Amino acid sequence: MSTPNNQKDYLQPHVYANDNFPQGIKVLCILTYVGSGLQILGSVFNYFMVAYSVKQLESMKDIEKQPALKGMSSFFKWSAESTLKQYEYRSVLLVVSVICAVLCIYGAMQMRKLKKQGFVIYSIAEFAFPLITTLLVGFVSGVFGLFVAVLFVILYATQRKHFTN
Repeated sequence: MSTPNNQKDYLQPHVYANDNFPQGIKVLCILTYVGSGLQILGSVFNYFMVAYSVKQLESMKDIEKQPALKGMSSFFKWSAESTLKQYEYRSVLLVVSVICAVLCIYGAMQMRKLKKQGFVIYSIAEFAFPLITTLLVGFVSGVFGLFVAVLFVILYATQRKHFTN
């Protein structure tokens, strides 16, 4: 709605709505912002909690000795090794996780402006953290992250037709 001298009435909620903007990009960007924020919080939390997990490894050895859990010995061994690797690389994982999350947010902001470069930045950052986790800690530790990365890159790729240079 415009006033008589052709100024926009900013008190009207429909003034801010852009009906031509792709709904898929809006939703994906919001999910990216939320997911990246949770990744930052989770990586900081994990940085401090992995030390507690290492302390709990001794009690896990006692649990492993129980006769009912004899078939689970390989799982317990893998879990202990994974925990020790996470503790060893906790600083690297924290830094890489935060950097990748910030780059994902930046890439999503660029895609929100319909820029192709945002897709490239986002895709690289989205795959970097799970790949580094897989290399440092092990394949199982990075599987979920790789699944999410593939899913979101495919979803954003379906929106590339809306991007400009």
